[in-house]
Amino acid sequence: MAILKTTEKKGLSLSRGAKPTVIIPFTPTMPDVNLLPPRVFDAVHAKAAQRKIMAAGGVLVLLVAGAFLGQTAQIMLADKTLEAEAAKTAGLDKQVRDLNPVKVFYDGVSAQKVTVKETMARELYFSTMASELVKTSPSGVNIQTITVAADGGGGGGGTAGSTCPSANPFKSVPMVTCVQFTGTATGREAVSAFLVNLNNSSKFVNVYVPVTDSGDGKQVTFNGSVGITEKFFSNRYADDRYLIDGVEKKR
Repeated sequence: MAILKTTEKKGLSLSRGAKPTVIIPFTPTMPDVNLLPPRVFDAVHAKAAQRKIMAAGGVLVLLVAGAFLGQTAQIMLADKTLEAEAAKTAGLDKQVRDLNPVKVFYDGVSAQKVTVKETMARELYFSTMASELVKTSPSGVNIQTITVAADGGGGGGGTAGSTCPSANPFKSVPMVTCVQFTGTATGREAVSAFLVNLNNSSKFVNVYVPVTDSGDGKQVTFNGSVGITEKFFSNRYADDRYLIDGVEKKR
């Protein structure tokens, strides 16, 4: 059997002769009939899915194994670093033990600096105090002895039982320490003038002269006490920079 095909345009007259007829040979084929049951195809699809799942599982196992190996390598590296640092720590501990005497010395120097700044900064100029006491004595008054209280003069209480009693025991006057003195004068008027000069000075407080004795002669002997203020502090240890400056100058 042959199929005849012609090509010509409808509604048009051909001036030329008709085209030749093309004959396409017929090839006989068998009909496509599937005789396999559906379960065979389901098994094939299941096998394919199983292979895909196994491949995905293998990839996942490889990823987990790679991550595990990577973490293990990092842990091993961290352990080596820790061992190295532990070795350094032992050396540093030895250095700390070797330098411990230096720390002890430094702490001692720091404590001495505190002592210098807080204690020795309150050092008194006793010579200046004695000179000022003599300077306030008027003509006719001669200071014989000057004694500085070792206990700080009672802390400025000004009570009758303290080392530096006050003429007014109910008035508390701040002071640094107490100075006791004895002397002679040409008369009680000279002693009174001496007391007035001490009261007028801002460096002395709590002036007290309880005893004057003229005896059989004209000369008067007296004794008393007076508190001194912070104006007699030397303050030469208040700033410890002079210690460093002195060391640098020696270099």
